[in-house]
Amino acid sequence: MTDALPRLATSADNAALLDLFGDVPMRGELVLATRREPDFFSLYRMQRAEPFVYVADGPRGLTGMCTALLRDGWLDGAPTKVGYLGDLRVRFDRSRAFARFFGEYFDDLCQRTGCTRYYTSILASNQAALRALTRKRSERSRQPHYELLRPFTTVSVQLTFRPKDTTGLRVDSARPDDVPALVALLDADHRRRPFGYRFDDGELEHRLAHWPGFTLDSTLVAKDGAGRPLGVATVWNPQPVKRFQVRAYGGSMRWVKRGYDLAASVLRWPKLPDPGHEFRYAYLANVSVLNDDVRVFRALLEAAYRRLHGSGLHFFSFDLGRDDPWWPAVKGFVTQKLDFALYAVTPQGQLRTEWPTGRTGFEVALA
Repeated sequence: MTDALPRLATSADNAALLDLFGDVPMRGELVLATRREPDFFSLYRMQRAEPFVYVADGPRGLTGMCTALLRDGWLDGAPTKVGYLGDLRVRFDRSRAFARFFGEYFDDLCQRTGCTRYYTSILASNQAALRALTRKRSERSRQPHYELLRPFTTVSVQLTFRPKDTTGLRVDSARPDDVPALVALLDADHRRRPFGYRFDDGELEHRLAHWPGFTLDSTLVAKDGAGRPLGVATVWNPQPVKRFQVRAYGGSMRWVKRGYDLAASVLRWPKLPDPGHEFRYAYLANVSVLNDDVRVFRALLEAAYRRLHGSGLHFFSFDLGRDDPWWPAVKGFVTQKLDFALYAVTPQGQLRTEWPTGRTGFEVALA
């Protein structure tokens, strides 16, 4: 019996998708499994996006999956439909369906939706995925075209020493009457970003209404003396829809864990989770800073740190591009870093090789 061509998943596939995600971890010196119990689809439903979840069936269950999330966004300063490709998981020893037919069903997706502009993130150390997805092969002439948009780093700030205030800027939780000004700030920012979000069309209001735990109280706002917002970031805990379970510590991460846990015992930080247990963490979501002011971003980081320190969480995360002007704001924090590459993806028939530089609409909290 051979594996079938990929098909669109339904709610009946929930248990099999959860099993596949648990069975195919992200591998490196730190081996992590993404947990989405009890409802695999809840992360998609909370977004203003149409999900297309492709799965491949095999003799003993699902052998692979990937997802395309279609939404309204900004590209080249104009509103348009854009898509994010993610959640690629394949049991390589059991299926070649995705490798064989990726071009065909990507073309079908583009024709079905009318959307031909997508983006995706790939772990920089995942050479197998980079070779399989981005390298041209004669036998896969319909393979989508991948063009590097921006190398970026997921920065995880460890909640260790007592927080400090180095900027003198006041940062408070947002109030209902702040929402119009925050929408204006986010909208002006995302209009300039490739794959930006439509904050002019209710995106912030949707997040407040539909993301579990995403509230005005958890939304941090830095203001000037006249009360105008200089920057915004929401501290969001994804635990209801997405968690990371440690499967193993390898290489240098074994020594990192030993040293970190020793310090945690003395200084009363949360120890890193043992294999089989989960990280407790939060993200900084919908981050926007007027004129990319590094002092304002530092103030938001320090406010998030004060908010989370002593909460029992291990860290909070955000992403910075390789050439991001906000890097100096990270100095002095205890951090862990993980490198990725963000790619634009287009069909061979309408491939694009020139893209704007700088920050994109990529939201690491949703990846």
